[in-house]
Amino acid sequence: MTPRPLPAANDLSVASRSLPTGLRRTNFRRLADRGFGDQHNSYAHSMSWFRGQLYVGTTRNMFQLVHLAPDQSTDSFHLWPVPVPPGLDATRLEQNCQIWRATPPDGRFEMTFESPRVDSQDGAHRVWRDFGYRSMVVCQTASDASEALYVSAMSSSKAPGALILRSVDGVDFQPVTEPGMGDRGISSYRALVGFKGRLFAAPAGSGRMWSNAVATVVLECRDPLSRRWIPVTEPGFGDPTSAGVFELAVFDGHLYAGVSNPFTGIQVWKTDAEGNPPYRWTQVLTGGAGRGKLNQAVMSMFPFKGALYVGTGIRRGGYDREFKTGPAAGELIRIDAEDRWELIVGQERRTPRGDVQPVSGLGPGFDNPFNGYIWCMAEYDGCLYVGTYDSSIFLWWIDPGRVPRGAHTRMRLIGPQKIVEREAGFDLWRSPDGVRWFEVSRDGFGNPYNYGVRTLLGSKSGLIVGTANPFGPEVAVRTATGWTYAPNPRGGLEIWMGRPDFAEESSGDGPSGGAVNVHYDRAMYEHPLLRSGEYLSFSRFSNYGFWQEETPSQKEACENLMERLLGFLPERRGSILDVACGQGATSRYLSRFFGAPNVTGINISAKQIETCRDTAPGCAFLLMDATSLDFEDESFDHVVCVEAAFHFRTRARFLREAFRVLKPGGRLVLTDMLFTRAAESRSPVLDPRNHVGGPGAYRDLLLRAGFEEAQVVDATDECFLRCNDHFIRYALMKFLDDELEPAGFSAVMANRLAILLSVRSYLLAVARKPWIPGDRGPMTMTERPTRGAHRPPWLEDLMKRDRKKEEEQHGRMGRSAKAHWLLASVTKKQSQLHRELSLLLEKEAEAHDALDQWDRRSAPETPAADRTAPGAEDPAAAAAAGGSADVKSAGVARLEARAHRDLALRADARTLWHKTVTALLLRRSVPGGARVHPPAAPGATDDGHE
Repeated sequence: MTPRPLPAANDLSVASRSLPTGLRRTNFRRLADRGFGDQHNSYAHSMSWFRGQLYVGTTRNMFQLVHLAPDQSTDSFHLWPVPVPPGLDATRLEQNCQIWRATPPDGRFEMTFESPRVDSQDGAHRVWRDFGYRSMVVCQTASDASEALYVSAMSSSKAPGALILRSVDGVDFQPVTEPGMGDRGISSYRALVGFKGRLFAAPAGSGRMWSNAVATVVLECRDPLSRRWIPVTEPGFGDPTSAGVFELAVFDGHLYAGVSNPFTGIQVWKTDAEGNPPYRWTQVLTGGAGRGKLNQAVMSMFPFKGALYVGTGIRRGGYDREFKTGPAAGELIRIDAEDRWELIVGQERRTPRGDVQPVSGLGPGFDNPFNGYIWCMAEYDGCLYVGTYDSSIFLWWIDPGRVPRGAHTRMRLIGPQKIVEREAGFDLWRSPDGVRWFEVSRDGFGNPYNYGVRTLLGSKSGLIVGTANPFGPEVAVRTATGWTYAPNPRGGLEIWMGRPDFAEESSGDGPSGGAVNVHYDRAMYEHPLLRSGEYLSFSRFSNYGFWQEETPSQKEACENLMERLLGFLPERRGSILDVACGQGATSRYLSRFFGAPNVTGINISAKQIETCRDTAPGCAFLLMDATSLDFEDESFDHVVCVEAAFHFRTRARFLREAFRVLKPGGRLVLTDMLFTRAAESRSPVLDPRNHVGGPGAYRDLLLRAGFEEAQVVDATDECFLRCNDHFIRYALMKFLDDELEPAGFSAVMANRLAILLSVRSYLLAVARKPWIPGDRGPMTMTERPTRGAHRPPWLEDLMKRDRKKEEEQHGRMGRSAKAHWLLASVTKKQSQLHRELSLLLEKEAEAHDALDQWDRRSAPETPAADRTAPGAEDPAAAAAAGGSADVKSAGVARLEARAHRDLALRADARTLWHKTVTALLLRRSVPGGARVHPPAAPGATDDGHE
């Protein structure tokens, strides 16, 4: 039980030459979402391969169950995250949990089993027998002629008791236990494993307290059809404070049991399961591995490359109010075959056996304080994958005034919205050796409601990820009139599959479907200047537009852009596909000319699709990935795409798909943006594979996709720069009118500055799919041959512009005068900024006074287990738990650092504005303006332009 250093950690360079690379975010494809079409399916609670198919057991209405449980506190929220009707109990709740199966990656999921209804314990009601299927294992026991699938169930307080089910065909599931194994207080089984031809289970639950344990015991069954289960451990392993066996695992010829203890921390025991029960068990780890009760429970165990990895956590998401434990994030520990353990991810500390440091260098929760559980693990293709439970999503609903001060320090200092934006959604990490860890996803695969990886399953077919997402079908939202419930199209469990060959074949739910969704949903629905719709005259457009000198507003600029794009089409008839249709304004504009029945819009955001149906009634809208269009060949006369192709994974795949669905002679018209390599490599919503050197290279990209008559127009000045100029003036006006907070103004300017420095070109492009001269069928309007590329009148006027005269007209003096006017306007807010800085300084002084008072009243007697307790987010929390001088000093240092950081952020508001205006003027002073790049000789490109 002695901590020791990892041999691999001492010479990483040698080992790295032969280590597997593992899966990236782009290697994952979503197989199912929204609870298999029923958002009441909250958790993918169990998974297993059986007879060549993937089986998934669900748990339903998890948050309604949590609300009903008597040991759960529900008074910290503005509004409970999901609706719970008054008087709801187990007799009325939809608890019909299900088992689904499919043959990934192409097979569709089908429900193969659903919980039946039975009489309640008092005989007064009909209730669902099971509300969740918590564990699955494939095992061959004395009862089985071949391998059978065993499933453990959870039952409600009204049902007779928890069962273990058996199936030999994956369709018929029959109980192999009595309800609760004769004790109707047993309402769940936390773990179920097969070992040496026997089944081992750990019971849990007591009435509605289904998350607790009746007794810390492991049960064994040699012949499940006999329904005879016997205990193979002493109660509590001899410790009356133990609170249940949370996890079982098989490693190195032994059965391991992970025990929860809310007083002293986790214990790990092992046995070879030989002889007569109760077996001889050896204690491998105790005392929470030196962390005490902050390692309250064993949440996961998994063998990998000669060691057993143990993931820890604190019940109730990392903060157990009942035992006043936390908040704290989980740790990852590994144990070798000789019972020695070491800390892989966690809090460095001093123990009686010596100093313990995480060999990975990562703190608790992989340096994320909201990762309350290390929830599950699996091996795939030589790498260990770890999924977490991330509680940060709850900050949307928590009322800070109802939470103990020490539990929400980060929320007070950073703000709940920023925390949710940065952290919401589970983390998935991978490691080839257990020492070096690489993030796969930190945003729940782009869905912040995916707050946990509940199941991980590695196989030859791929790595399967089952999520926990109980935020459906409705979720609490804040409106101008208060808190209410609204439909949530992103609620319900999801199933994902990762394989190396999915890198180019993903269904659009990489950054195209994940981070991009979050980015644009926030921009459209939460941006401080755009969410009201005023800036766009409530038109629901969401692009830069085409600006002329007389263009009065953003709405007119967007309509100008659509008019110019349609000018590339000789005739405005037939069917048209609107790719990445935003909130539907582009589709509505197209319906003026093509008719709503002939307009089809697609998007990867379910939320935007719902808005589209309201914006453009009569048009068809589908949730679909632009790089994998679910349409037959030659389905559309035209395809349009406005400001989206730079997000696709990849742009080249989209062009090939657009070419496929176009009829012969049909045209693709689009606007696109080219970014610097630095921006593409750093942004979570861009892909370096999409880099294009310039307009000439873009034209070649269209030709390589099969198009002809490709034209590319550089309209950076008319579209991108003029829109930025107009938007900055609008933001300034709101700032000066006290309609935009200084912090919000600073964030808007930071975003503008980043965009100005990242975008190289804004392009308008058109290309035609070659028509088929020998086709004898009826010729559609798009198949009528034309000579040369069609050039609309506006394009001819653009080409005839005297750019030199325009430069003289706008002149350096005019730009300089405008800059001085803008900067002078900003200084009107200087006094207000100074007042805010003064207030922050006063708060910092108050904080120091509070620390001094804490020093004076600090108690000398402090339990040793609590003195080393990490995770106290501020001195107030440390004082509540007791702490050493080192912890106290660290708290002071953190508080000072955060205060100075906040001061710097406020002070930088003016500097940031200066930089933004300077960048804007620099971009506008670049000569050249809009340029047309007509077809050129093969090989003539400008890829080298940066």
